[in-house]
Amino acid sequence: MTLFHDSHDPAYRSPFGAAECGQTISLSLKAPEADYALLRLYTDEEGEKVLQPNGADNGIFFWSFEAPQDDVVLWYFFVAGIGDNVYCLGDNDDSLGGEGKVYYQGETPKSFRISVYHPFSVPDWYKEGIVYQIYPDRFARAKSDPPLKETGRALGRKTEDWDTPPYYIRRDDGSIAQWNFWGGTLKGIESRLPYIRSLGASVIYLNPIFKARSNHRYDTADYFETDPMLGTEEDFHSLCCKAAELGIRIILDGVFNHTGCDSDYFRQHKDWYLKDEDGSVKCWWGVKDLPEIDESNEEFRELICGENGVIRYWLRAGASGWRLDVADELPNDFLMLIRRAVKAEGDDKLVIGEVWEDASYKYDYGARMRFLGGLELDSVMNYPVREDIIAYVKGDISAAVFAARQISRMENYPAEAFYGCFNMLGSHDRERIFTMLGSRRAVEFASALLYVLPGVPVLYYGDEALLEGGRDPENRGTFPWGKEPGKKGAFPWGDEPALYKHFKALGELRNGSLALKKGSFRAFADGDGKLIIERSFGRETRRFAFSAADLSWEELR
Repeated sequence: MTLFHDSHDPAYRSPFGAAECGQTISLSLKAPEADYALLRLYTDEEGEKVLQPNGADNGIFFWSFEAPQDDVVLWYFFVAGIGDNVYCLGDNDDSLGGEGKVYYQGETPKSFRISVYHPFSVPDWYKEGIVYQIYPDRFARAKSDPPLKETGRALGRKTEDWDTPPYYIRRDDGSIAQWNFWGGTLKGIESRLPYIRSLGASVIYLNPIFKARSNHRYDTADYFETDPMLGTEEDFHSLCCKAAELGIRIILDGVFNHTGCDSDYFRQHKDWYLKDEDGSVKCWWGVKDLPEIDESNEEFRELICGENGVIRYWLRAGASGWRLDVADELPNDFLMLIRRAVKAEGDDKLVIGEVWEDASYKYDYGARMRFLGGLELDSVMNYPVREDIIAYVKGDISAAVFAARQISRMENYPAEAFYGCFNMLGSHDRERIFTMLGSRRAVEFASALLYVLPGVPVLYYGDEALLEGGRDPENRGTFPWGKEPGKKGAFPWGDEPALYKHFKALGELRNGSLALKKGSFRAFADGDGKLIIERSFGRETRRFAFSAADLSWEELR
């Protein structure tokens, strides 16, 4: 018995794929012994449909049909009758696509899938760039900053010694008794722009900068005011202008799922907030400082997405895009409004969402999330690739499995979203990559792999300096600039960061290659078990070999 699925449309590289709404989809099944064959289609919205083949030739059955007119996930498998037996061809056990698996009578087949999406585009400046992520309180002070004692606040403590490791002072119930601030500022970031650019970065993603009580500032008090400890709106505008002169754009962190408990929003608009069953205000993950917004509230929606709302206000002030905190906890229709507000300021403006899983298919709060359907996000933070790289470096998965996972993600995501994935090894929400991998060589290996994969490489501040740290607050330490004033030259603060030359070289590699910025992608394990990455664009082809066994890599000529 032979059952083999391949696509009749050369645009499809495997049983998985993505298609624009209304596009003609062609599929085929090779089943030379079959008396008949059927195609079973299913969507969450419309249920099941069974299609007869459009034709057959030499044991190959063909189907051609129009994709739905709205963004959906289209699930399918094949049914073939051979004599008195009925067989199905569906996805493999690992759900990563490929030739598929034969399921015998009585077995429940796994379905292949096709992501159907509305056409959309992601700004080239972002897709072809490199991002540098900054936690503002811990990146840099400026010589022009006022003394910390003049920027104090209630429940806050200023740390004069920049090199003091981060810590919390907690009450017996675990809540924060006193917030500690290290005094990083917008002017401090501005003073380090040449350094950031020297790493090849063309985008800076800032963790929240708006007025808040905490040092992380995810407890917004005022969406329209920069935190006084960071600086003024004029300082933000200056940062954007100086960055633009160096070819750098700024992405802001939008926290629209919750606010701070001390905000005027919470004091004056209790009807904006969700309630628990006992009538008390619901708080994000039970954190009392973070009352949770009801995003269906029209007044709140106007505040965020209106003509003069938060989204458009800061884009007009100089930002080029937004990263949405906990995007997977925001309703679909609210995400659509955010996108419209972003794109109303120009098609070159960006909206990225924090989603930790496969963003092409996720259910949350009883609804299928439509992140990548063309009406909500441009793309998402790619936590899965971080997990894959760490697992590969540690020997927990093989080169073949790593390659299959990346190919599967490519085929599940619309191409624009795939090439716009926010690919990071470190972040403010995860352990430092040096702590995770345990050696300089492993960090070099992992970052080299990250920079040659499709998507946008993201460097979390301090990873190039081999900062260590577990979970919050340890992963949010200060950048080790050294004592100022220091030596003259490229690094006036003293010695260059430990992996500066490495990340500078990676930046030059990516920025100098159209193949790495936007080329096609192949990945597979060779006969020696090495991971081969191939990227091609026009006449340029780049091939790299990675060996997790000895943490070596090379470009193949």
